[in-house]
Amino acid sequence: MQTFLETSFQNVRSSKRTDQLHKVLLDEVLNSKPEWAEYDWQYEYRLPVDGFGGTFDVDIAGFSGGQLKIPVLIKAINSNVNKNIKNYANTTIGEAARIMFAPNANIEKVLFVSILPRIAPRFNKSGDVVGFDDVLSAKKRTQISHVLQAQYSGVVEAIDLHFDIQGVKEKKTKDDFNAIIVENLDQLVIA
Repeated sequence: MQTFLETSFQNVRSSKRTDQLHKVLLDEVLNSKPEWAEYDWQYEYRLPVDGFGGTFDVDIAGFSGGQLKIPVLIKAINSNVNKNIKNYANTTIGEAARIMFAPNANIEKVLFVSILPRIAPRFNKSGDVVGFDDVLSAKKRTQISHVLQAQYSGVVEAIDLHFDIQGVKEKKTKDDFNAIIVENLDQLVIA
C-alpha cells in the first residue's frame, strides 16, 4: 500500500492506477482476514441488480458458492477533501443500501475503505496549492459509523486508513506531489 501511495497523485483517473489500488487493497484485506483467502475474488464486479433496481459496480468482490459475500468499495482521496466530505458520507450510506437490499442478497460483510492523508492539499484549477485540509477534523464532523451500525448491525463497516505526506505544507504545486514520501500509514483492521 505504501508503494502505491507514493505515486497516488499521478494519473488519478487512470485504470492502471485503479488496478494497482485494487490489488494492494485486496492484499491488505486478506492480511487482516486470512480466512477470507478461500473466497473467489474479482475486481470491478458488476452486481446485476442492486437494491434500487439498477446495476452496481463493486471494486473488489469476494464470492463463495457463486454468491457475492464480501463487497469492498474503495476511495483513495488525495486532495480537496473538506469540500466533499459530506458527499462521501452520503454516498457510503446510499451504496450500503444498494448492496444490502439487492434481491437475494446474502452478504456477510460490506467494507468501505477510504485512504486519505491526514493533511490534504487543496488545489486550484491551475494546479497551485491554495491551502490544506485537516482531514481528521473533517472526519470527526462527519461520523457515519453509528448510522451504519444502527442500519446493518455491523455487517457494513467504514474504515479510514490515514497517512502523512512528508513535508506536505512545503509543497506549492500539484507537480510537487508527483512522488511523495508516505509516513505513518494506518494498518487495515477489519472488525
